Amino acid sequence: MTAAQAVQTDIEDDGRIVCHIDGARVHSVKKYIRENYADTWTIEKYREEYPDAPTLSEAGKKVLKRQKAQTAAKKEREAAAQKEQELKMHLVSSAASGSRDVETRTKDTQQFGKTFDLGNSKAALNARGNPIPVTVINKMGPESRILVPDVDPNYVFNIELTKSVLMGIELNLPTYLWGYHGTGKTTCFEQFAARTNRPFLRVQHTVNTEEAHIVGQYIVKDGSTEFQLGPLAEAMLFGYIYCADEYDFAMPSVLSVYQPVLEGKPLVIKDAPPELRVIRPHEDFRFVATGNTNGGGDETGLYQGTNIQNAANYSRFAIVDEVKYMEKKLEISVIASQAKIDKEDAKKLVEFATEVREQFAKSAISSTISPRELIRAATIAIARGSDWKKGLMLGFGNRLSRVDQEVIVNYLQRTFG
Repeated sequence: MTAAQAVQTDIEDDGRIVCHIDGARVHSVKKYIRENYADTWTIEKYREEYPDAPTLSEAGKKVLKRQKAQTAAKKEREAAAQKEQELKMHLVSSAASGSRDVETRTKDTQQFGKTFDLGNSKAALNARGNPIPVTVINKMGPESRILVPDVDPNYVFNIELTKSVLMGIELNLPTYLWGYHGTGKTTCFEQFAARTNRPFLRVQHTVNTEEAHIVGQYIVKDGSTEFQLGPLAEAMLFGYIYCADEYDFAMPSVLSVYQPVLEGKPLVIKDAPPELRVIRPHEDFRFVATGNTNGGGDETGLYQGTNIQNAANYSRFAIVDEVKYMEKKLEISVIASQAKIDKEDAKKLVEFATEVREQFAKSAISSTISPRELIRAATIAIARGSDWKKGLMLGFGNRLSRVDQEVIVNYLQRTFG
């Protein structure tokens, strides 16, 4: 084969086609004209001049096919997103107008003792000795179902505290639980929701929490503005338990936004578009809250950042209960269950905690210890070969002052030897 023949063969095998305007070899005549002859040629003129000449190579056809598929897929995604947004807005506007066709729910009634694994104990019965009824949701939409907390099989319910929560949920009475850290305030609400299959939305409050963070605000999305509902509005629309956590950390002026809702009235969002301006509560919407104080300020010095709250706001809670540390017997069961240790070891941990709490009450030490910290310390101790002293120092004692640490070491010595 001569050199000229070899060059000709390479040209024929490169997969390109000839542009008859100047003999250039290209994959797309249309693209070549646009880039080089836009002032004098168009693809339509080229087809008239050279009706039998191809305008796309095989490789060009594949690229064009792929581009068309990508464009079609993009349009499909955009259409699906648009449909989803329209459906969401329909659900929101239907709920806002008071319609109950937004989501089909079915409910059942169970016995208090069965729902919360309390058995047939007398405390799980009403004053007449009959089982206490509990409403449980059986069926709901997937958007709500995802917010139902997981059941903790090791959680031990405090019967009296659970009864207070049950009363608030069943009678739709705003409920506020307050007390020392780690006493199980939020967890009680959460596990109640898990056992009764209710969607649960927990919102943390800080000094930087603003009204817009609660009710909603305008945001920029895809180059345009749209109103995004806040967690309170969504909970009211779709029937969730709304848990205002760390309630006393927020500014009193911000918490005033809750007052009409605590009274059972609609939420009015003055900056929202007309269809979202008035949010009426779903029949399953419930309002609960937790805090370390009862709104009158921190009496212990442990909870820096809490604020003295507006009494008018707190007066709108129908049920207020102080959550204290558990009775020894119950706390031993909780520690043994959660930390997965035997009751004898759990008993010693609780004895140590009782000593710490008593001395804290006498102002002998500057901090107390919660069940949560005991569980954490027990977990550490097991990892260190059942070294309870080490676990309690790492999980609790080492964050105290040096003076308090010396006192704690004496308690540990008396309890564990």
